[in-house]
Amino acid sequence: MIKNNLKVEVCKITFVQRILLIVIYGFVVCSDVQAQDSTAIFTTEKFISPVDHTIKLAGSFGEIRTNHFHGGIDIKSRTGEEGDTIKASMSGFISRIKIQSGGYGKVLYITHPNGYTTVYAHLQNFVDTVQQYINQKQIESQSYEIDVYPGADKYKVRQGQAIGFMGNTGRSYGPHLHFEIRSSIEEIPQNPYLFGIGPDDNKAPSLYNIDIHGLDNMQHKIWSKTQRTSTVKKGNLNVVNTIEVPAWRAGIAIQAIDLMNGAKNKNGVYAIQMFVDDTLYYSHIMNEVGFDVTKYINSHIDYQQKKKAKRTLIKCYKALGNKLEFYPTLVNNGEIKLFKNKPRRVHIVLKDFYENTTEYSINLLRRDAKEGELQQFSFEKHLKFDSPATFKLGSCQFDFPAFSLDKDGYISYSENNSDGLLSFKINEEYDPLFNYPTVSLPLSGIPDSLLSKVILINEKDQSYGGQHRRDSLIVRFGVFGNYKISIDTIPPIIDVKSFLSKAKSKPFFRFEIRDNVEAKGFAKDIIYDVYIDGEWVIAPLKALDNTLIVPLHNIKSGNHHIKIRVEDHSHNVTIWERDFEN
Repeated sequence: MIKNNLKVEVCKITFVQRILLIVIYGFVVCSDVQAQDSTAIFTTEKFISPVDHTIKLAGSFGEIRTNHFHGGIDIKSRTGEEGDTIKASMSGFISRIKIQSGGYGKVLYITHPNGYTTVYAHLQNFVDTVQQYINQKQIESQSYEIDVYPGADKYKVRQGQAIGFMGNTGRSYGPHLHFEIRSSIEEIPQNPYLFGIGPDDNKAPSLYNIDIHGLDNMQHKIWSKTQRTSTVKKGNLNVVNTIEVPAWRAGIAIQAIDLMNGAKNKNGVYAIQMFVDDTLYYSHIMNEVGFDVTKYINSHIDYQQKKKAKRTLIKCYKALGNKLEFYPTLVNNGEIKLFKNKPRRVHIVLKDFYENTTEYSINLLRRDAKEGELQQFSFEKHLKFDSPATFKLGSCQFDFPAFSLDKDGYISYSENNSDGLLSFKINEEYDPLFNYPTVSLPLSGIPDSLLSKVILINEKDQSYGGQHRRDSLIVRFGVFGNYKISIDTIPPIIDVKSFLSKAKSKPFFRFEIRDNVEAKGFAKDIIYDVYIDGEWVIAPLKALDNTLIVPLHNIKSGNHHIKIRVEDHSHNVTIWERDFEN
């Protein structure tokens, strides 16, 4: 059984962890899973569900998201509404409280004596004592967004104790709890299933398509064919087709999902195995994935298909520069050597955590390539994936850190200056990038009075900001594609959605904040402040829809004045103010 064999690994406590835990708690524990360390002291306390109702998931651990793996499980609310009580999954102390307009929204972290930390995200609110503490911190810093570390003695919690309420804050599309279990020292998310927290599930994964990739000697895809599988359900299917591939080697990519009991959400597959002629060539198991390597998800999948066709295909072969570590078995990095007269039998096995299984087989043969079938490359630079590179292309200077690419690759480039503002294209947007190169762009001809307004934008009018150094704009970027220098002199918009000058029965005012460009990458986000009668007030902003809520429940009866100030990353400012009666 996969789950039983792997549970041992996530429980090991390092010597450094042990010393730190002894300092904090005076003892070390290892609960829920079997430890390999005879010096560990065992506790009878195991992780419990953070909700009182039956767990149904909107998202699974390791699920493929945009530019990252899902680091936890998304637990649906009992009724589809906000407000379900959230409980501490194990005793410990509240070690961190963070509030963001995007991201995890209102999130709370609890550190436990067994070497793990649980994370509770997208909360509506915290319990009263914690909420009062964080409100005071927000007022002191005059910022809605805040990140505080209360310390081990500030808020100790018991297992099952209420800590907050399920919500929809941050980058959330509906009420749910994002729940994580992380190793406390490394902060690496672990699959909560390993600790007994998850839904009932007797549904096997569904396999939709298998893509066969013809590969060159640098693992670039030079040919591709999709083998339809007609939504294969549970069971073992024999060889159904022989595919002829015009290349010396092949890679396999699969399109699959996993449905679970009680929900229609299409979740990620827990474990995949690929056998070639009965030899295990490739496997991956979603037990843990670190934040520092999560962007290599774009090497784990067929990124080109994700960008071009919105298809999520998991590659069963690994690039040399892919830093992900959840591949227990790799033979020849999963690449399959092909022969003209000897078929290679490829057998795919998909499993969920509960061993519900789907299997499928195909045969592969090599054939000679026809003219025009193989992809031809046109490029200006060739980069080694594991080496840094500094070079000039056109008017721009580029600095690529090592491991910006996941394999040796090519850089194509073109630029234009026809309207007086430099624009350039570097590679295609469907070429993955894994580190943050820096580009230095010349700013000659731009008046000094406008230099602070100069930014770099992409073709979607999303701003990557930039720093001004002498006569250049220095920008870090994380995706390939089209870019252009722009001068941003347009202030943000404050759109009134709900305001009354006589607001005696109104619980809040609602506004929408918009800017002509959206901040991306390392560009600074919009800064906003709300004042009532000259005093700064806590007003939450949900970045997902740019909605600003100004609560009125603490405003005394009488005449008042509201002022909202919004500043974008180019220091353009908009101020909106009115009188109102409460």
